[in-house]
Amino acid sequence: MMNLAERDEDTRLAVERVIEFQIRPFLRVHGGDIMLVDIREGNVELEFQGACRACALKVVTYAIGVRERLRHLPGVNNVKVAGVGLSTRALDRVALAYAPHPLGPAPPMNA
Repeated sequence: MMNLAERDEDTRLAVERVIEFQIRPFLRVHGGDIMLVDIREGNVELEFQGACRACALKVVTYAIGVRERLRHLPGVNNVKVAGVGLSTRALDRVALAYAPHPLGPAPPMNA
């Protein structure tokens, strides 16, 4: 049985892979980026970088482009981006609205 640190490391690798191949390319088109700050007990903490930091649409990017892609990964309990806050109700509505969308969450990538 894995201990908490081992689970967090497996989760970190999965999150980094999705960020690198599914999220980061879209952010870089606009001069932005995202950094993984920490993962503890399945709680993922991120920070927007570059143009994303001052973007008026960073809340939308977080809710649709980042959170929806990461929250389905095994071991992920919560996804937060520093400086971006949405109510649980708003996030639930986004998840419901984008669940059937073809650009919604991609299936996890196998290692």
